[in-house]
Amino acid sequence: MIMTDLILHQYAASPFSEKVRRLLGYKQLSYHTVEIPVIMPKPDLMSLTGGYRKTPVLQLGADIYCDTSIICKLIDRLHPADSIYPKAQIATLLAAANWTDTFLFKASVAVAFQPKALASSDLFSDPATAEAFMADRAEFSKGSTALGLDLSIAQPHWLMHMQQVDKQLATTNFLGGDTPNILDFSTYHCCWFVYKNEVLKADLENFPALAQWMQKIAAFGQSKSNPMTGEAAIAIARNNAIATSSKIINISDMGLSVGDSVAVMPIDYGFQPTQGELLAADLDEIVVKRIDERAGEIAVHFPRLGFQINKVSE
Repeated sequence: MIMTDLILHQYAASPFSEKVRRLLGYKQLSYHTVEIPVIMPKPDLMSLTGGYRKTPVLQLGADIYCDTSIICKLIDRLHPADSIYPKAQIATLLAAANWTDTFLFKASVAVAFQPKALASSDLFSDPATAEAFMADRAEFSKGSTALGLDLSIAQPHWLMHMQQVDKQLATTNFLGGDTPNILDFSTYHCCWFVYKNEVLKADLENFPALAQWMQKIAAFGQSKSNPMTGEAAIAIARNNAIATSSKIINISDMGLSVGDSVAVMPIDYGFQPTQGELLAADLDEIVVKRIDERAGEIAVHFPRLGFQINKVSE
């Protein structure tokens, strides 16, 4: 069986899932969606990732892609028309997108979860649901301060950047000029996360060009997605062969070789490692091969940026 359709494991309120959904809309691609739980347990997802629990995850047959930085590159590589990675700006764009996906996202979390916004949130209207969510996120971020930013610190940084983005967008259609690039999609998901709340949406009146740009990105749509169960996605992984070849490039100084037992996890938060056999690695990507009793032999892909890899003692 050969499965070449993209499968997005996501949930509707996930901001990073929104980043990928809009990119898929821009590329006018059809894809499948698997709705995963907002909080643990996530047994179907864990069968595929082996521990990594950030959202979203993209599946292509038996190859599983973790983190939107590598997901977006994969989509653009498979469908290069209207590329969002113009070569003349690649270093600048990747650096800016990384800052946006890390620091600006941390600020957006604080702004999105401010008291007046939480008061109108369905998630926090039920005490038991709110308690479960907060406990899950505390476990998720255990040992990290990467998501912790007080509103008093976050809001001035957020407003400053929104003002600068608004000024730039008053002179151009997108952050990259006439067509969108990766920075548009990274910035959009942070803005969407904040301003999708009705209580905060009125704040967009202060940024008219930003509001108009958000409408342009939203117009790319999500209409070509088709729902799929987690069980069906696992069956697809089980019935397909890994498409990744073994290779080690440019990391010999770390003493790693194909076949080594390794553990890979983020460096910011979500310290739940994926363990397996090192299949491939270079300066852009780490690929771990693992065998799951439900999904069979699968390859789990991570970006080098933002992740750590360590040997595991036998």
